[in-house]
Amino acid sequence: MDAGDTPGELITRPLTFKGDHLFVNVEAPEGLLQVEALDREGRVIEPYSMERCIPVHEDEICVPIRWRGAADLSATGGGPVRLRFRPTNGSLYAFWVTPDPGGKSHGYVASGGPGFSGPRDV
Repeated sequence: MDAGDTPGELITRPLTFKGDHLFVNVEAPEGLLQVEALDREGRVIEPYSMERCIPVHEDEICVPIRWRGAADLSATGGGPVRLRFRPTNGSLYAFWVTPDPGGKSHGYVASGGPGFSGPRDV
């Protein structure tokens, strides 16, 4: 998802996940990305609002999303949750929720990559 000066917006379908840590692959060194968590009906789940989201201004493949007043996503109850992503002058390539505070997805990495000894990120 790419956005310029006008913020973009992407809202996921309702998600159920295992894990409490949200990570993104983002390119926004001159822009920003913010995220909020919504319930099934589209209402903000506090404290996961856009206003409390600490903006991301990075170009990295494993960036944690954080909110003031919340250590992680545990207060969402694990779902169903919709995530609203709002980039400005940047690109969002991927997101994942994981139990690993360091960002390991525990998922498959297709053909591997630097630092992977097998087909899974463990």
